[in-house]
Amino acid sequence: MPKRIAATACAFLILVSVAAAAVPLRTPEDRKLSPYTGYTRAHWLEIAERLIAGFLPYFDSRDGLPALRNSPILDEYFRLVTRGEERTEAFDRSLVLVAIYTAATGKDRVPGYDGSITRPYLDGLIRGTDPRNPYYWGAHRPFSPFGTDVALAILLSPRFFWDPLTDSQKRNVLAFLQELTTMVTYDCNHWYFHLMAVPVLEKYGKQFGITYDRERMTRIFERLLNWYRGGGWYIDGGNRTFDYYNLWGFQLYNNALCRFDAGWRERFGQRVAHVTREFQKSYVYLYGRDGGPVPWGRSLTYRFASLSALGYALLNGTNTLPPGQARRIASGCLKYFWEHGCQSPNGLLEAGYFGANPAVPELYIARGSPYWASHGLIALVLPEDHPFWTAAEEPMPADGAGGRVALPAAQMVIRVSPVDGEVRLYPVGESIGHEGRWQRGVKYFQHAYSSFLGFAAAGAKGPDLAAGRTGVSYDGKRWQYRTNPRPIRVDPYHAVSDYPIRLGRVEKGFEDFGEVVTHTLIGDDGEVHVFWHTSARPLYLLLGGYSISVPEGERLATRMDNQTLLIQGGENRSVIRFLHGPAGELEWELLEPRKGWHYSHIFGGRGAWPYWKSREPVPPNTPVAVYVNGTRNRPAIVPRIEVRSDPGRLRIRFEGVERTVRVPY
Repeated sequence: MPKRIAATACAFLILVSVAAAAVPLRTPEDRKLSPYTGYTRAHWLEIAERLIAGFLPYFDSRDGLPALRNSPILDEYFRLVTRGEERTEAFDRSLVLVAIYTAATGKDRVPGYDGSITRPYLDGLIRGTDPRNPYYWGAHRPFSPFGTDVALAILLSPRFFWDPLTDSQKRNVLAFLQELTTMVTYDCNHWYFHLMAVPVLEKYGKQFGITYDRERMTRIFERLLNWYRGGGWYIDGGNRTFDYYNLWGFQLYNNALCRFDAGWRERFGQRVAHVTREFQKSYVYLYGRDGGPVPWGRSLTYRFASLSALGYALLNGTNTLPPGQARRIASGCLKYFWEHGCQSPNGLLEAGYFGANPAVPELYIARGSPYWASHGLIALVLPEDHPFWTAAEEPMPADGAGGRVALPAAQMVIRVSPVDGEVRLYPVGESIGHEGRWQRGVKYFQHAYSSFLGFAAAGAKGPDLAAGRTGVSYDGKRWQYRTNPRPIRVDPYHAVSDYPIRLGRVEKGFEDFGEVVTHTLIGDDGEVHVFWHTSARPLYLLLGGYSISVPEGERLATRMDNQTLLIQGGENRSVIRFLHGPAGELEWELLEPRKGWHYSHIFGGRGAWPYWKSREPVPPNTPVAVYVNGTRNRPAIVPRIEVRSDPGRLRIRFEGVERTVRVPY
């Protein structure tokens, strides 16, 4: 459970974490072709080779499936959260990596591994799809996506994953994929896993007498496309979310299915091309100057899989970005994760964000799940003379003056800082379901997410956290933090939302109801939050500032001065200043990792954040104004902010501009 530390001036705490270490690449940088990253196609190939060589030693020669173990950070965690299909998922997802590499190079060998890189997969596929083999995989389990990447490997690299099979073996594989199309699955992007078998069945099925219900699969594809909400963004079906599944789910598969299936390309191709074009208008704002994407939402352990949205658009011919800018974005992100140690010392991509980190994954994440990142390398399939590889890198917004984009359809604002190229994403609305799962409060409901700072996380089934969120309480002990916000105004400089109060029955015959209304004034360097509640009774109010990671060997330092609290860990800083409203206290919280979870921040180390809390219950419709900001590797200086209260409004002068917030009284 989190450990709360009383606020005192200039307190210091020693914290411990394990820093991820990058494996240096042999390939020299080319700053003429790639002035922003230094990366070329050769760097991409070397990373793919190292990941392949790191994974293949884990194959079991008996049953042809990988057995991923030997993780000092994660072994204890996975003993707590073991789930089924762990080994088949590792087989399927890592197969994409080898398929991309062989399609890109025509090679069946990589440095660092003695032997064929395709043979272990072929042997496993042959055994697993043969009903007479003792290692037959058997029928698909309910909701299982297993085989999705088998299909993609056949389409991407038939020379290595189709042509070597005998007719009998091909028939077995097709029957395995045909079964994948018949299943019921989760009503979200999961349907794409089953659609991916269709282009293989369409291309090879008839000659082997394997049929499937194409009309049903086409209806499913069209239904997925109808989840489009505008601006290039889809709602994730029954999950009701906007997050990175728009990239490594919808954008990936819409382009892949149209690329590999002529019938669907004719029927849906123009529609997919239009959405891709609209999506890329905001895509360029998702990556910071250091290459890091802004982390928010679930499945962040997929890391550079976000590049699949760009790579499959390039493969399908729907990319509209200049090739030099596209490579700058893609190489920057790949370099960011590689240099932050995404490959663990045991050779694996493990559950985590930088290196292995059990505070990051959800309970559906298994040991092999992070190899979904392989899709981010799909651009390697483009020939070496493609403009993506030959054009000089061009800047993205984070390299220059930054920028802002409001996405009313996706209910968010994205701001790229002109100060240092940091990206912040503001979820103005988020209707995600799945209450009690996925650490959804931490990952979806904060007022803002930062590419430079990340966020604190207690891990699966851990407590909800106040960091980055407003909150209410009737006793000052049990809190409800911002949950399922509803958008009112989605503006690049002024976002407004509310969320329902669900405090339950607090005394006999009385149950709280109402909303918390929040205004966020989005500056170039920090935000002013104005908020109040509409409950019938007074409630305590709270606002958490940005959470930071305090790295290994660093001290958490705090400084309190003039209604301002600054906390610092290493190069990371978070500041909060009370501006207007009822009396309150400035404090901070240090989140101790739970047993088996090791860390309490997605970047590693311990998570810590400052917060303001009212001293007494606050009457309804009483506005509070608080400034928050976080920085990395530079001071967190609070700008001059003036707040003037008039009847029915607050006039706030912030970064030289006066903005008006309408308030109840």
